[in-house]
Amino acid sequence: MRTKNKVINFILITIAFVSMALSVPYSTITSIDNDIVLSQEEFDNLISNNPSLMQNNCVTCINDNNNEEINKYVIKFKLFNLFNIKNVKVNVVNKNQVIAGGDCVGINLQSKGVVVVGSNYIITKNGNYNPATEAGLSVGDVVISINNVDINNINDIANVLDNYDGSSELSVKAIRQGEEFETKIKPMLDIQTKSYKLGLWIRDDTMGVGTLTFINPNTLRFGALGHAIADADTKENFDVKSGELYKCNVIGVKMGKRGIPGEIMGLFVPGRNEQGTIDKNNDYGVFGNVFENSEFLNDDKLMPIGGRLTAKPGKAKILTTIDGNNIESFDIEIIKTNYGGGANSKSMVIRVTDEDLISRTGGIVQGMSGSPIIQDGKIVGAVTHVFVNDPKKGFGLYLDWMLNE
Repeated sequence: MRTKNKVINFILITIAFVSMALSVPYSTITSIDNDIVLSQEEFDNLISNNPSLMQNNCVTCINDNNNEEINKYVIKFKLFNLFNIKNVKVNVVNKNQVIAGGDCVGINLQSKGVVVVGSNYIITKNGNYNPATEAGLSVGDVVISINNVDINNINDIANVLDNYDGSSELSVKAIRQGEEFETKIKPMLDIQTKSYKLGLWIRDDTMGVGTLTFINPNTLRFGALGHAIADADTKENFDVKSGELYKCNVIGVKMGKRGIPGEIMGLFVPGRNEQGTIDKNNDYGVFGNVFENSEFLNDDKLMPIGGRLTAKPGKAKILTTIDGNNIESFDIEIIKTNYGGGANSKSMVIRVTDEDLISRTGGIVQGMSGSPIIQDGKIVGAVTHVFVNDPKKGFGLYLDWMLNE
């Protein structure tokens, strides 16, 4: 009898334990990360689908009043409604609509400092010297000052050398992989040009073509590309001091083929048809503000926002420009959505199903990066990369990661 009672008690305890454990929304815990950005609708659905969060006072507003566009909350997930398992900060966008992009844009970026893209030997009367290598400077370094003179472009270095006395070493401040360091460099007199040189090949700007993803109609903040612009020589993300956003005209498309990425051929002229300014270039795209009179502002393109908790495998569309300035809608399929491990420019796997787009471009091509992904009438992300071995497939980025930049 005593043994039977023990078995019954064990079963009852087990049932109670399982029931209490099942009250923990494990699927929700694994699908949201700290600092996630949600629309108000997504946030409301999250709470309504997990009533225990409100019943146990697990949701706390922590607004800092620095951003009227976003409300901030902390959600506490508890085991048995007693023990904290995970605390998550959630950013909820007040305005549930943005202006959908799809426009082809020209991008011109100026770097913070000058980027070292190579070096060479200087021919002097005493032999060949490479001042840059001897100073320990290498490809990818960003020179920000020489002898306490700020270096913002190639002309700044030229001015330093024009005033060089020919005797002392110059102090150099540079950045390598985000860390600042100092070194010394000795300019050498080139016997051919009769001028002092550092033996540095440098770049102070870069240009490219991509696609506009969205514009916040209230702040005029925009996001484009869905991935960073990297320096062609150093392969490092271009560190932006300033930049300009331009209207771009598509004059042709290089078809994508297996093993050979295609490309949109866009034409823009720096200084003409400028639409806004750029202040950020990171793993989630290029960001800045459009002008109040920008041609990209169009209330007819207002669209509800979705994101990580909205996107799902199934039919969708992209907005993109492959001819002139004409934005077109094309059918795609979201094959896979990835909910793990934080912000990722490869959050979704997509496939082009539109035969018209395939016949005209081969699928996804370079320059389409940033094309907004639309599902169930909401903008849920942006195209970011193409599969080199299958141009009909590519990756997408959840809109979440772009909205807070």
